[in-house]
Amino acid sequence: MRRIVLAIFIAVSATASPAAAQTSEQQWEWCGDASDQDRAIASCTALIESGQETLEKLALAYSNRGYYLTNKRQYDRAIADLDQAIRLDPQNALALVNRAHANTGADQYDRALADLDRAIEIDPSSAPAFNDRCWVRAIRGALSEALADCDESLRLRPDAAVTLDSRGFVYLKLDRAEQAIADYAAALAQRPRSASSLYGRGLAHLRQSDNTDGERDIEAAKRINPDIAAQFRRWGVTGP
Repeated sequence: MRRIVLAIFIAVSATASPAAAQTSEQQWEWCGDASDQDRAIASCTALIESGQETLEKLALAYSNRGYYLTNKRQYDRAIADLDQAIRLDPQNALALVNRAHANTGADQYDRALADLDRAIEIDPSSAPAFNDRCWVRAIRGALSEALADCDESLRLRPDAAVTLDSRGFVYLKLDRAEQAIADYAAALAQRPRSASSLYGRGLAHLRQSDNTDGERDIEAAKRINPDIAAQFRRWGVTGP
């Protein structure tokens, strides 16, 4: 499930004046701080509009802003920013992963897969890229390939909750309920309010005829995200 690609903080050049450096340092800190995404968007915008950043840093600011806009489901704006980031820095694997995230949100799965293939080619050690490709392939029904991607992502980044959630989803679509429950439970141990993991585990319990645990998880998921059942249907999994 979706998915965290952390924004990166890059310090300003030491050649800037002390006052300007302090302002730019603060803007970069906020541009890379996902805890307040409205402030992050404003800070990334200020950096983009400053006319003082290198192409590499400018690409980062566009990539970060595109990531936050994706989280706000403003996919067209996000993709425009990420297009710009990749134009400025074609080898930026993080920007490619972020654009894949936006394209996935917009149901543009072929474009997302192309970006993820390219990101993995650039950076074969990118656990987020393998995780996201696992997710997109699972939605598309390429389940064997999806499982291999999730396994590789977990090899690179063991016990990551987002990837345990993704693999749980793959197992759910493969009708391997016991393994789905185990992965979802491991993800929930780290993120107990993940609606995706709760709903997926609930469906897996129901497939094992465990109605009590299944209904409990599904109701808990719906309290957190009332749209979770509709999201799973869009991803090809129908609940009760």
